[in-house]
Amino acid sequence: MKYLFSLVFLFLLISTACQSDRTQQAEQHFLLLDKIVSHVEADLKPLETDISQLADFSAALFENSDSLVRLVNEDKFFTEENGFFYSKSDNEEGSTVFISLLAENISKSVREVYTTEMMDDAFKRITERRPMVSQVYFNASSNFSRLYPPYDLLNSIEPDIDVTAFNFFYLADEVHNPNRESVWIEEVYVDPVGRGWILSLVHPVYHANELKGVLGFDITLSDLMDSFLEKYDKKLMLIDSQGTVVAGKSEAIEALSLPPLKNHAYIQTINSDSFRREDFNLFKSKSKEVRRMASKFLLEKENYHGFEMAGRLFQAYCRKMNLMDWYLLDIHD
Repeated sequence: MKYLFSLVFLFLLISTACQSDRTQQAEQHFLLLDKIVSHVEADLKPLETDISQLADFSAALFENSDSLVRLVNEDKFFTEENGFFYSKSDNEEGSTVFISLLAENISKSVREVYTTEMMDDAFKRITERRPMVSQVYFNASSNFSRLYPPYDLLNSIEPDIDVTAFNFFYLADEVHNPNRESVWIEEVYVDPVGRGWILSLVHPVYHANELKGVLGFDITLSDLMDSFLEKYDKKLMLIDSQGTVVAGKSEAIEALSLPPLKNHAYIQTINSDSFRREDFNLFKSKSKEVRRMASKFLLEKENYHGFEMAGRLFQAYCRKMNLMDWYLLDIHD
């Protein structure tokens, strides 16, 4: 009897020790995820203040339009035979500017292009101070665009593009953003000027209670991944609220049996024309376990899920970001 009691006691002691060890391991994983989330948001959060101040500056330009228009060097702008109005930026000093052929009032658009000329210096300062920001732009309600750094306009943009039709414009309008605040566009999209898949922060600019346009800061997913995920020897990935992988290390992508990655680099895959968002949506995975994991994290709001795939045991840990509705995952095996 004494021998049996000793065995039971030893079993309970070992079980308690194992449980304590698992608890400590889980805490370590969550501490790491919390650390990464904090670092990401510490870099992204100040951009909200930057773009708000830039919006105030931009509104002041429209307030002083009459005096500013007279200061512009009109020789830097060109008009094609079809009426396409644009600037050629052969150096890094100024933005690339164009007025869409869809603009309803060309004279108004031209005047507003001249009015906003002083944005260029402000755009340049932003990109110098915030290396994560790959480009800064202003898309006007009068259907013109101003973007820094300059790019190869004539080989990148269709002259009849509607700059107000993109989510980086209309998600900041009065219908979608009645509070007139900065807005993170959480659903990544392909940049029209060829910089790949983009995360954007946008902010409306109003003058005399009229929406004059929308400012935007763009962050490429490759920069986001290089800045944070690649620093850690972990299978990390970011997913949005719909379960789509928006950034991730190749090891994490492959562990979940997502499509083969070109050169084992996720960012190269999403930069290619063959990328399909649904291929990287966890809810649409062929694996029942991956779909179940997505459900546990996104629908049931749990932060841990253990599962088996291809004979391998995995533990997945999850933390939701505060700044936007994204989730950081650590796929541990």
